[in-house]
Amino acid sequence: MSIKDHAPHVDSRFSPDKAYVEAVVSTPANKKTFTIRRTVKSPKTLSVIPDTKEARALFKSVEEHPEIALSRREIIRYVLAEPGKRSKDVQALLKLDQLEDLRTKFQRIANAEQTSSANADRVKEASKNALLRALGLATLSSTEVLTVVNHFRAVLGLEPLTVLSAEVSLKDGLASAPEGEAGHRLVKAAAKADVEAARSVAKRLGAEEFVAKVAAASQAVTGLQADASLLDAVVRDDFLRTALDLYDGEACPACETPKAPEVFAAIIEAKRAKLAEVHRLRTAAETLIAPLIEALEAETQALRTVFPLTKRLLDDAALKALTNRGAGLKALSDQLAAFVPLDATLAALEAILRDDGLNEVFDRLDHAIAVLPEPSEQEAARDFLTVADLRFEALRSDNAAARSAAARAQRARKVLDVYAEASRLALEKVYQDVEGHFAELYRHINADDESTFEAKLMPSMGKLGFNVDFYTRGFFPPGAYHSEGHQDSMGLCLYLALMRHLLGDAFTFAVLDDVLMSVDAGHRREVSRMLKAEFPNTQFVLTTHDKTWLKHMGTAGLVEPKQAVHFRKWTVDEGPSAWTGGDIWAEIREYATLDDVRGAAALLRHYLEHLAGEYCQSLRVRVEYRADGRHDLGDLLAPAIGQMKKLLLESLAAAESWGDTVRADAIRQRTAALTEAAAATSIEQWQVNPAIHFNAWSNFHKNDFLPLVDSFEALVREFTCQLCGDLLEVSPHRGSKEHMLCLCGGSTFSFKKKTKEKTAG
Repeated sequence: MSIKDHAPHVDSRFSPDKAYVEAVVSTPANKKTFTIRRTVKSPKTLSVIPDTKEARALFKSVEEHPEIALSRREIIRYVLAEPGKRSKDVQALLKLDQLEDLRTKFQRIANAEQTSSANADRVKEASKNALLRALGLATLSSTEVLTVVNHFRAVLGLEPLTVLSAEVSLKDGLASAPEGEAGHRLVKAAAKADVEAARSVAKRLGAEEFVAKVAAASQAVTGLQADASLLDAVVRDDFLRTALDLYDGEACPACETPKAPEVFAAIIEAKRAKLAEVHRLRTAAETLIAPLIEALEAETQALRTVFPLTKRLLDDAALKALTNRGAGLKALSDQLAAFVPLDATLAALEAILRDDGLNEVFDRLDHAIAVLPEPSEQEAARDFLTVADLRFEALRSDNAAARSAAARAQRARKVLDVYAEASRLALEKVYQDVEGHFAELYRHINADDESTFEAKLMPSMGKLGFNVDFYTRGFFPPGAYHSEGHQDSMGLCLYLALMRHLLGDAFTFAVLDDVLMSVDAGHRREVSRMLKAEFPNTQFVLTTHDKTWLKHMGTAGLVEPKQAVHFRKWTVDEGPSAWTGGDIWAEIREYATLDDVRGAAALLRHYLEHLAGEYCQSLRVRVEYRADGRHDLGDLLAPAIGQMKKLLLESLAAAESWGDTVRADAIRQRTAALTEAAAATSIEQWQVNPAIHFNAWSNFHKNDFLPLVDSFEALVREFTCQLCGDLLEVSPHRGSKEHMLCLCGGSTFSFKKKTKEKTAG
């Protein structure tokens, strides 16, 4: 699917210019209004009227924060995701994903330097063994080396060496070889030892232990190749790994589509996550292949040692056999390291065990060395010192290279460790702030049963653990014991806590798309109150299919009546159709004005039943129990009115006990208004005969019905704060009643009476 082809109306799919989204946006800071539009034909081009730098800067800041939109399917990313995936998603939300990108790069550098150091160590070890063979020693120590070297130096009448330093040459003082003799003599013992070492390494590749390792690796690769789906997955995984390595930070290396680093990485990792099983199997196979590659490299090093001997003592055919074997070892090693294609890797594993035909070359070398004329004592000493010095210098050079590689590896690891520790400490501070605010928001929603709730965000290398308290029984993953509804509310609270940390006071706009589908009705009401209380300066755009949830938002004062858009139907020809007004009272009056009193009466009754239920909940009203939970208007509204009157009387008594005449007068006025509004609705008459179910309303004329609507609207106002419009609520929810108040605190009714002072008799 594509925006260009499928976003326009189905009947105008070839006219993308006719499909557009337009909004009128106002900025609270300077109270300016802009009209913005995007068309499907040019979805990345924003049209702004009036087009000013200020407007462009405003909308650019919004574009830079795509995380302001949250849908229910995205909640799972924060709550139930794997720790590694959660870490990336949370860091992306906090704009901290660059930390993980940089850590990954440091990790790659550290791994590469570690590999280079290991290779340098192998080269150094080969040089060391070559020197030991030349010296005829089993172990390398300064004392033993000086003993052997000084013996031959004494034969030549040279001064003995006392130390082996970087400046010392084993042949120091030795005259240059005569013209035509330099480089033609061999140390027979060293040459023979070199050939024997090469033969020994080659034999190891045919030993029983090595054959078993090859068989195990072949079996692991065959298992991947046997399953066509796994084989395809291996190829896909290799492609994704290559794409990630080739990504230049700007565009996809395959299609050259511009992609931001965090977007591209998320796409690749999401695809690789689906290949988790094949990734596990591949890693296991590569682990079995790794020692085989090391064995091939060891033989390559051994062949390099005997190559000069072969070139000097044998014919071109022997030299070609040695060269071909070296090239073959390199090809086998490269293929095993590449791993794919799998059939080529299996062929390489099979080729490792083939007879390389070098035993004949080694035999010929032994013979050629044996028939060499024995040199004089002085010639042997000269040749020994020359060869030993060459190999000693090679060891010095390789040892220096190994130390340098080890130092680089150590620095790379240190940089990674220091960076990881610094970022861990920084992230811990971030997560501590976030987890505290998250727990506070969650307790706000679930104060009735989880008032002591706590949470733990636990960052580690590339991961973010998330455990929550379960009724003081311990900390567990959110999906362990909490219900789906609790998980939904956790996701919302964690998102809000992250956004508050990221944007602070700049968190003024958020889109919540159907985020609370599984949360029960009681907690949805608390969610609305939490959003209004904790984020008073944030404009929330909320979408839902659930009318009850919408009513909760309205009752809590989170959404003003005129701010709600209700889509009443959708057709292919006309698309979505919204109610013309967001105010339900206006809708009721519109029905009546159009002579649809029956529709108006039904809407009024349903709305009043909803409100009456809210009143009973917020005022702690005792209602006649029904097993099916179904209560009609007569069951709820009259008890709610009675409870409100009772609470006002209790508050009046408390005010009078304190001598607060101003508050007492205000309560009397409110009580009178409530009584008058209740009388106007004739609620007492309907309560006498609840069987009527107010069906008589539908027989009213609109002129009779509209005054009734006015009366009920006036009655509803008596249950809310006159300042903020929030529903009045008794606090606490259980136990002895202390206050009746609204969310803003502008309407507060205390039930606490002044204690009478005792007098001494």
